[in-house]
Amino acid sequence: MWQLPFVSLNEREEIPPDVGVLLSSSRDEFSIPNQFKGDNPLQALRSSLARLFMKEKFDNLVIGIDPGPYPGIAVFADGVMMEAYECPLRENLSDEVRSIVNTYCFNQLQVKVGNGDAPNRDYIIERLRDLNLRITVVDEKNTSFPHKIHDNALSAARIANVESKYELSRQWTNVSRKNMFEKEFKTLRNQVRTSL
Repeated sequence: MWQLPFVSLNEREEIPPDVGVLLSSSRDEFSIPNQFKGDNPLQALRSSLARLFMKEKFDNLVIGIDPGPYPGIAVFADGVMMEAYECPLRENLSDEVRSIVNTYCFNQLQVKVGNGDAPNRDYIIERLRDLNLRITVVDEKNTSFPHKIHDNALSAARIANVESKYELSRQWTNVSRKNMFEKEFKTLRNQVRTSL
């Protein structure tokens, strides 16, 4: 998902100077600077992302949700897209959002849900209310084009940016799903790549 450069180390190896964070199991007894422990790799990685930006915490975390039977989820931290993916089932969405909220380090959080697909939207909002989150329903008009590359994750990323100065370009030449996120948004991958 992130496609970030990494190196695997055993505990006896010296940490290279260009390693920004160290991810390890929550069962590891040792502790070193810039170490992030988790019960699983995703948990540790999410908790380390602010440090990759030389921050203790992100100021703003925005979660965009494209409602549907397979909802799209996108996470932006201080204007940079951290991740975007499709949730396998709408019934799992609240667990996915809970995991995001519990593992990212941030000061303020906003959840934006697209106003389309009313039955699934209402179901999703009802499930998210149990998490006591600030939820905004936004107009998702034009977040699903062009149809030849439409997917729920991309729509969720666009929904997360509704009400900002974000404008959808209608010039779609030589566009593929593979590079759409990199062309349209500031992403973690291209931010890390430019800092190397």
